[in-house]
Amino acid sequence: MRRLIAILMLTLLGGIAVAQETLLPLCREVFEPKENTTLTLPFFDDFSKADRCATLWHLGGTFINEGYAPLPPTIGMATLDAYDNEGDLYPDATGQLFTGDTLLSHPIRLDSIFQPYKRPLTIGDSLYLSFFYLPGGGYGNMWERVGDTPEPQDSLILEFYNPVDSCWDRMWSTKGCQADTLYARTGTYWQFVDIPILDTEYLKPNFQFRFINLCSLENNNKDGMLSNADQWNIDYVYLDAGRHRKDTASRDVAFVNPAPSLLKHYTAMPARQFTPNDLRDSLPLTITNRFTEELATNYSYTVFDNQGRELHHYDGGYENAPVYWRGHSYQTATSHAKPVFEYTLPVATDHMPTTYTVVHGIREGVSGDIHPQNDTIVRTQVFGNYYAYDDGIPENGYGITSTTPRINIACRFVLNNPDTLTALNLYFNQTYQYQNSKIRFFITVWDDADGHPGNIIYQDNDSRRPAFEGFNRYVRYLLDGPVVCSGTIYVGIQQNTSDYINLGFDRNNDASTNILYLTGTSWQTSILRGALMLRPGFGHSATLAASEPEPSQCRIAVHQNRIVITPAQPSTVTVVDPLGRTLYTRKASGTCTTQPLQPGIYLIRCGTEPARKIIIP
Repeated sequence: MRRLIAILMLTLLGGIAVAQETLLPLCREVFEPKENTTLTLPFFDDFSKADRCATLWHLGGTFINEGYAPLPPTIGMATLDAYDNEGDLYPDATGQLFTGDTLLSHPIRLDSIFQPYKRPLTIGDSLYLSFFYLPGGGYGNMWERVGDTPEPQDSLILEFYNPVDSCWDRMWSTKGCQADTLYARTGTYWQFVDIPILDTEYLKPNFQFRFINLCSLENNNKDGMLSNADQWNIDYVYLDAGRHRKDTASRDVAFVNPAPSLLKHYTAMPARQFTPNDLRDSLPLTITNRFTEELATNYSYTVFDNQGRELHHYDGGYENAPVYWRGHSYQTATSHAKPVFEYTLPVATDHMPTTYTVVHGIREGVSGDIHPQNDTIVRTQVFGNYYAYDDGIPENGYGITSTTPRINIACRFVLNNPDTLTALNLYFNQTYQYQNSKIRFFITVWDDADGHPGNIIYQDNDSRRPAFEGFNRYVRYLLDGPVVCSGTIYVGIQQNTSDYINLGFDRNNDASTNILYLTGTSWQTSILRGALMLRPGFGHSATLAASEPEPSQCRIAVHQNRIVITPAQPSTVTVVDPLGRTLYTRKASGTCTTQPLQPGIYLIRCGTEPARKIIIP
């Protein structure tokens, strides 16, 4: 059942207005499945590479993400909720139980082992399927929690397909509860489950397994509040022979959280506003060692421009990574966990929009890491025509419920130079029967009055409505006319009703001190950890529809861990690895192929075309 994630009851000075600053659980990120294939052991996915998941799963509404739950085993997770593939609530969604998302494996050859040689599988081969799970809703302080907690009548179910009887057998299930409850019981948040395969009926060439989410919605008739529900997060799914009970450890050094922004306060900012003072001094990273002993690891990052040219390389050297299982410890060595960022990004004199790419790599330096796909994280730093505090993915929905009809929501932005505000990009979450699309609001801009919104310097002539353009795609609202701004401004919306607007809310970036709301006579600062998905746009370019990139003239494909490159005309082809090293460069007039490469993310540049990222799964 969907519950309110955090509620702040306020009795406002100067009136009897009671307001609730409320978060609802909302999110969506869909990856299309690929053609069905038959897999062989071992089967492993830590969901660190979203496009790789489609080679292993039918996702069935499940979305792959990097931040819907705190501190997963390694970066990435699969989240099951109450949204279908189109981002809408399932048609039979009610307060009663209904089937939400599923996560279905492709068929797996469970009749044979193929390495080091082919032979039949038997029950004596000690087959286990294991995974970690965490119910939605997060843990700790209520105002910092992410997503929605399944209620006791909800459940997560694991089933095996029985090829003999052509039916699904329930092998495991759990009821909804708070993550804190699980921690009190087990001493850990992410719960480990291992299931032995003890029946020969499953040892067939078309074995499959699936996770199912049984959901229910809260009975709530207020417009805009009835929406997504009952998240379950799954990670580190592993099926193989030769295993034993509770073998949770593996020789795997990995990142845990997404790559951070290079900016101190924003995730993106206009190129014309950027100064070197906006850059971080260091980059916070979370690195885990899931082995049974300390491992020597090498960390580095490389900065590339939008043409794929290396601008800066940092080598953190070797450090011992502590064992996670000893007190749930992460890497604390500063050169790896908080590397300095001493490079000053070039500031173009024409302040044209541009991007920079930062590739972080962590490597186990002795015997090798068995899961290299989680050893690389990438950050694309945008300098465009807008400010952003958020990462573009809403883990929740934000709104104010109040006893008064007028609601003001504002977000603070500090301009380094005078500029012209021309548009506002907003992301509204889709709700049951699009109820919040009926709510009207006015885009409003305020000047600064001692740390809170002061005089209104712009407000729409006519009211607007929430609109939707697809998963995680902002709607651009053009202002009635340009607004000249300088210094500190506040950009937001004003409602003349008490309905719940359900504005996207990113929980992985904390801009709470820059979020303010007003329902009575005094502005209040948010206590909810997160960032509104509200992005003011500046200049003429912000009034234009996003332009489509020019189609690439260079064809790139991956075949047997080799990158195959076919430029349309003679070009210099360069391949750069996650550590910033040039692996391959040559002048090519026809198809060229690299040597076999390890799984990871690579940058490919053909001539003067923009660099392209290629993932070898």
